[in-house]
Amino acid sequence: MRVRSLYIIVALLFSFTGISAQEESAPITFNYGIKIGFQGVTYNSTKFGIEGYSFNDNTIQSNKVGYFATPFIRLTKDKFYIQTEAAFGTTHYYYDFIDNDNSAGTAEYKLTTYCVKVPLLLGYNFINNENYGMSVYTGPRVKFLFTSLTDRDFSNFKYRDMHEELEKRVWFWELGLGIRIYNVIIDFTYDWGFHRSIGKISTPDCATQFISKRSNNVLSFSAGFIF
Repeated sequence: MRVRSLYIIVALLFSFTGISAQEESAPITFNYGIKIGFQGVTYNSTKFGIEGYSFNDNTIQSNKVGYFATPFIRLTKDKFYIQTEAAFGTTHYYYDFIDNDNSAGTAEYKLTTYCVKVPLLLGYNFINNENYGMSVYTGPRVKFLFTSLTDRDFSNFKYRDMHEELEKRVWFWELGLGIRIYNVIIDFTYDWGFHRSIGKISTPDCATQFISKRSNNVLSFSAGFIF
């Protein structure tokens, strides 16, 4: 056991020495900052397993812009960096089922989510001067829903007291372009929703649960400061 511990200590020392040597030639820098911005759903693939209601070419989608604020941290070495953050914000979904069962009027479904998005991004500074720079970045992003705060509204459906139980975690893949002017940063990002989230819709009128499935892509813009 002692020999094994000694090997571990020696390995850690060698690792630390190697890191120190690399840092002398190209030190790792630590930065932090904050951004605020807005985001909107650009594409939404949705299926409703509710009898009499289905998404088609005549279904009106009017997703409104949501907002977010995010603190972030960044580790940079040479032209590459790793960044993570916690983006607190909202998203909005609005659907009108015009050509479906409309005996009670046009069925409307509205969903407002409150969430935090956490990515792990790998970036590359292809321009990195003292006063300005540009970078591209990519990586996975996971969205955690605050389901207790989420607003769901079913209007003019033939079923009463409808309630949707949403997945608390949704995965995206993020692509982005960053611009830096002194300490001011501007980011354009596109989140591809490769994970189709599933919602379970229940109503007292039916013993079984209906199912909704959706995947969406999100386009966002933000501005802030890096220190």
